[in-house]
Amino acid sequence: MPNIITSALKYVPTAVLTAIIVPELLLTSGSLDVSLGNARLVAGMLAGLVAWWTKNVTLTILVGMLALWLFQVWFLS
Repeated sequence: MPNIITSALKYVPTAVLTAIIVPELLLTSGSLDVSLGNARLVAGMLAGLVAWWTKNVTLTILVGMLALWLFQVWFLS
């Protein structure tokens, strides 16, 4: 395979993961919601910070799931 194609293929997993996650974080009931009242967005940002800071996938998932649960309980109360 040509080098340019091999180089481009390195970005495919990141692009696919972004295409899956971003709509889940930003769309609420089919409309764009970028407020701090969006529990998914806030939990996703927190999980992103944990991922960046620790580089630990398991901890990132656990913190993200716990944060989403807590924020949903808090925002929906």
